[in-house]
Amino acid sequence: MYNTIGRDFEQLYLLPEDIRDWVPDDDFCHILIDLISILDLSPLYKEYREDGQGAAFYHPEIMMGLIIYSYFHGIRSSRQIERKCRYDVGFRIVTRNSLPDHSTISRFIKKNSSFIGQLFIPVLTLLNEAGLINNALLALDGTKMKANASLGSNMTYEKIEEEIQKYLKGVQEKDNVEDHLYGPDKSGNEIPDDLKTHSRRMKRFIAAKERLEAEHNEKSQKKEEKIAQREEEEKESGKRKRGRKPKKPAKKPDEQSLANTTDPDSSMMKSGPGVIQGYNGQVIINQDGYILVPFLSNSPVDYRLLQPCYERLEEIAQLTGISLEYLILLTDAGYWSYENYLYMKQQIVGFLCSTCHEPDIFSIRGLERSLLELDRISDQLYDGICSIPTLASIGDWCTRNLFTDDNTPTPASIAKGIMEVTMTPYGAKMIYAQRKAIVEPAFGWIKENRNIRKLQRRGTSHCQDEWSLICLTQNLRKVCSRGELKKFRELILQKKQEIISNKGAGMSISISVLSDALSSMGRMIGDYFLKMLIGKSTYQNFSKY
Repeated sequence: MYNTIGRDFEQLYLLPEDIRDWVPDDDFCHILIDLISILDLSPLYKEYREDGQGAAFYHPEIMMGLIIYSYFHGIRSSRQIERKCRYDVGFRIVTRNSLPDHSTISRFIKKNSSFIGQLFIPVLTLLNEAGLINNALLALDGTKMKANASLGSNMTYEKIEEEIQKYLKGVQEKDNVEDHLYGPDKSGNEIPDDLKTHSRRMKRFIAAKERLEAEHNEKSQKKEEKIAQREEEEKESGKRKRGRKPKKPAKKPDEQSLANTTDPDSSMMKSGPGVIQGYNGQVIINQDGYILVPFLSNSPVDYRLLQPCYERLEEIAQLTGISLEYLILLTDAGYWSYENYLYMKQQIVGFLCSTCHEPDIFSIRGLERSLLELDRISDQLYDGICSIPTLASIGDWCTRNLFTDDNTPTPASIAKGIMEVTMTPYGAKMIYAQRKAIVEPAFGWIKENRNIRKLQRRGTSHCQDEWSLICLTQNLRKVCSRGELKKFRELILQKKQEIISNKGAGMSISISVLSDALSSMGRMIGDYFLKMLIGKSTYQNFSKY
């Protein structure tokens, strides 16, 4: 008989009877099951009756584990997830050998989108408690994610207005016909099928129009503020300012302004050589590759997102207990602006930002080192501790060194010079050189290895929840790739044991109560049958009391 590997089909128990033994003990599905068991999933039970009445539903731990495990492996299609639940061992273990269909999976994600996105914070808290979050450097960067919308669905304000009027005219014509058939005070059948689709589509048209109007109002307000400030300065000085006087804002949005009628919250963004309809996915990530802040916006430019990302970092640090002291935040030239520079100077985190194209940053020889002294003195001015002689020497130095016939410095140009001089030393350049190695691998993992290039939801809030879930699973992948799964699992098992102990303490029942209960049961069904149910020795032990 040949010595071959494999067994006959007729042989029983080819796999262990316990489904958890089908994969190695260190497989991620085991850690995920324990992780889900210690997360607070109580909000998911609110829609169901505690007394067990009503239709049965899949256990929230099963569904949450399935969603996280699917995104962990880059599988997001509900039909693909259903197929994996049939044929993939890891999925069968996570779902406890049950088989939720694709409709159930899709409805669960839609219904609990906000809760799923909020799980990023408790998981990050556990990573911090396990000692895996050791921050020294932080890097902020963004990547463009495709939206679930067509680039060809963008329309101008005039076109959207025309479609809305066309729809309203069609509705009015239908009303007139029905009034003629049924009378003005009577109603006919349900809304015609040809108008049902138009009605849903019209909601997106109106949302797109409102977005264009909101953006126009915001720009108009800023323009009016600049005009008012210019007039005030002219009134104080008594002279007209040089340059062309700005025009008053238009009443309607520009004809060239575009909004998408499929996903009105998405924007046209430059990505590589072309343009996509999508969102700007931002992350703040530490030197070990753990994402601390997932943030999504429809702003195509990065410099507007530095402040909201840092504010979100402070919120998450407060919720998770992560310290922000003695840290440096690294950003590329896309985040440089004078307003961002002033904002970051007031924060406890250090700030290094390129002011030009990144390969050119290492060739900067900068202005005189005295600019760094000027930066230090400006801090003293801000704190109100700068003396009058110091102010006089600053004015003299600026007059001799910064003012030339060809160049009149502005606060923004001086701030840029200070940042360039800060980046001049070799040590600062070596710190900044780590930026790409910190943040780019995360985007490579998400887009290339996990093949997540497009968001499946629509609307900023839903897409933010999906982006948070993507970043949550990226952190879990980082735990595996860094070989820290054992350390993370030890903390999870410890937390799980604490929860079990607390539940046991809360459900403790005295022996006398059990004895009374057994006595009453004995009177009801007879001592003989009670001994058969619980065993003779157990009955004798409790009968003593």
